[in-house]
Amino acid sequence: MEYEYCYKVDDLKDYLSYIENNYKFQEKYHEERIIYRNKDKIARISSRNGEIFLSFKENKISDSDLTVRKESMEIKVDSLKKCEDILKFLDYKKDNVITRIRSVFVGEGIKFEVDEYMKPEKSFILSFEGKKRVCDALNMKFVKLNNIHKIK
Repeated sequence: MEYEYCYKVDDLKDYLSYIENNYKFQEKYHEERIIYRNKDKIARISSRNGEIFLSFKENKISDSDLTVRKESMEIKVDSLKKCEDILKFLDYKKDNVITRIRSVFVGEGIKFEVDEYMKPEKSFILSFEGKKRVCDALNMKFVKLNNIHKIK
């Protein structure tokens, strides 16, 4: 089960300053992700570092900063065409394509995903997931920054 806070913000600088000083940098990569939908499920084909991955999650969209939903682990696949054929068979419909640069930071009980989107629009997204207690406490720490930077 994924327990995740997510904010669309006008600038990442202040958030990154806090995160870089308190958490461990894990990786940074360019990613293209194709989103498919089928009722209450999302399938995602992600391409990064020359590899292709398939994953699934519940299709829960809300205006809340917090989302709790089921999410699968990624499966490494060897062919985009085969993957798309399987999703077509399972009645998934292609929805959109996103392109982003993602930076990942980790700490005890928490993982940050800091995204700079290029497509479908240029935007900045900060998300963090992990243990409920840890995420809820951090969400409270970010209230002042969110009052300045969060896009509603």
